[in-house]
Amino acid sequence: MNPSAPDVSRPREGTAAPGSRPRAIDTLLADRGQLFRALFLAAPIPKALVGLDGHLLVVNDALCSLTGRTPEDLVGRHVDLLAHPDEAPVPDRTDGPVDPWLGVDGERRLRRADGTELWATQSHEVIHTSTGEPQFVVLSLVDGTDRRRAEEDLVRRAFTDPLTGLPNRRALGDRLEHALALSRRRGLQVGLVHLDLDRFRAVNDVLGNEAGDDLLIQVADRLRRSTRAEDTAVRLGGDEFLILAEDVEDLDGLRTMADRLLSVLDDPFLVSEREIVLSASVGLTLGSDVAPDELLRQAQTALTRAQVDGSRARVEVHDGGLSDSEVDQLQLEADLRHALESDELRLFYQPIVSLADETLLGYEALIRWEHPTRGLLPPGAFLAAAEDNRLTSRLGAWVLRQACFDAAGWPAGLRVHVNVSARHLAEPGFAELVVDALAESGLAPERLELEITESTALFAADATLHAVSEVTDAGVTLALDDFGTGYSAITALHRLPIHTVKIDRSFVADVVTEPSTAALVQGLVQLGLGMGLQVIAEGIEDLDQADWLREHGCEMAQGYAFGRPAPLPATVPSTGDVDLTGTLPPGEVTVQDVLDGEALATRGLPPVPAPRPDRRPDGQGRADEGRPPAGPVTEDLRTDP
Repeated sequence: MNPSAPDVSRPREGTAAPGSRPRAIDTLLADRGQLFRALFLAAPIPKALVGLDGHLLVVNDALCSLTGRTPEDLVGRHVDLLAHPDEAPVPDRTDGPVDPWLGVDGERRLRRADGTELWATQSHEVIHTSTGEPQFVVLSLVDGTDRRRAEEDLVRRAFTDPLTGLPNRRALGDRLEHALALSRRRGLQVGLVHLDLDRFRAVNDVLGNEAGDDLLIQVADRLRRSTRAEDTAVRLGGDEFLILAEDVEDLDGLRTMADRLLSVLDDPFLVSEREIVLSASVGLTLGSDVAPDELLRQAQTALTRAQVDGSRARVEVHDGGLSDSEVDQLQLEADLRHALESDELRLFYQPIVSLADETLLGYEALIRWEHPTRGLLPPGAFLAAAEDNRLTSRLGAWVLRQACFDAAGWPAGLRVHVNVSARHLAEPGFAELVVDALAESGLAPERLELEITESTALFAADATLHAVSEVTDAGVTLALDDFGTGYSAITALHRLPIHTVKIDRSFVADVVTEPSTAALVQGLVQLGLGMGLQVIAEGIEDLDQADWLREHGCEMAQGYAFGRPAPLPATVPSTGDVDLTGTLPPGEVTVQDVLDGEALATRGLPPVPAPRPDRRPDGQGRADEGRPPAGPVTEDLRTDP
């Protein structure tokens, strides 16, 4: 390899080359030539010997390759030749003989000979003479351009909507907070224009999702071109967009901006060779001395008013008042606080059966609210209000205790399943709550199964994992609900001591008609069984689904085909009026026990349809007698929203 500095590459021993820098360089090259060549000139890391004044003395091939320059371009030049012009200048230093550019270690932005930028990590080492005097500096540069670009790309992706290229909701939070801080200093306000495209779903339904995506891209382009340089167009998701307008003087200025934005949507869009005419509903709000989340909520409230009664192309301004629906929601939240003390909550129970012979195995507890004026409310009507008012854990504690007391009066073979929310599971004292509920009710721990979702299992904190470990050590089992719908079912199974997996109803609904869904469900069943877990299929609504699941190895089921959620009877009926077929667990309670009145002496059980009369041992019966009518499941029946 040819040395990179021609004027010092082959000095005669003991003789300095003309025009050379310090004598130490000549001596090093003459006496240690081979070692120098191996350790410095041939090093894969870009390196240079630099004088104390910052001028390059010797460079290796790696540095030439990194900077795109030849040795002749570099030797004798100051190292600031490599600096990017936009990089902040290095302050002068007077505390030592070494040039300040050389004393800066860490990542720096540099410039190649062709003008392109690069990022490199710089380090230096001062070489001293035998008397301790600094002689020259060994400068090293490690190329980090690819890593830096990868990091910037990750950041860009995290804050950019992948379809339209606009900033996303995550980027909006940072920009809105910054804009509000500036507005307070300037004495101006920040405006939000929240747009929702009218009847966009019809485009997807008629022309397909690809056409819908094309339309969203065109809308984003028009909004981007129509905003001022200081404003930000954001895609919030779906067909919702938001314009963050800085330095707005008053509401009239914001209205003018909204009118201009709406006008750019008036011209037809060309999608799949068709002209599409769009309109948009708009919510406006203005403020400065307000929290970012509150300003966003105001814009959403104004948009909701603009869309009331299915209206289109309306513009509404947030005026600080409350709509009827908002007042109604606040009243519901207030009522919920009194529901526990007023004994208005109810538990309904849905049976879980064996698919082989439809033997009853247990029940899942499902919460309802008997509102004094609104009637019986499903969980979807009030759990959001519970979350907003931090009542989720109180509701969960009530459900757990009530379910344990109810199940304690059932035949000994029946288990009760209770859903647990992520918030409740994470709170201190959860394990003690479970232990106390079992002790007070007398329910055996092995008859209680707690159900959690995949996301709860995956993202549980250490305290949550400890609480789960405590209750499972006591004998309580754990079920993974909505199996297959979350982030990573396998990871969830390994993270916690799962006993049972419940295949979500969204898969079961199409298991007979959709081959791809059938293959997925079969894989989930085999995964669960292969790991030694119990598998329950949820949401079974007809006999074809039940037969398919049984034939493919699923052992337990839950759904309208086997019984709808129902409350416990207020009074225990006489044994002569009850059809006991199908209500007994195997082996532990006999028909004669029930006829003697022992099993139902304390509490009744929710009704369970009798087995189909034509069900043969091979499981091929097809009759629907004794079943409730099948229908779509439209409500979330769990306690965990």
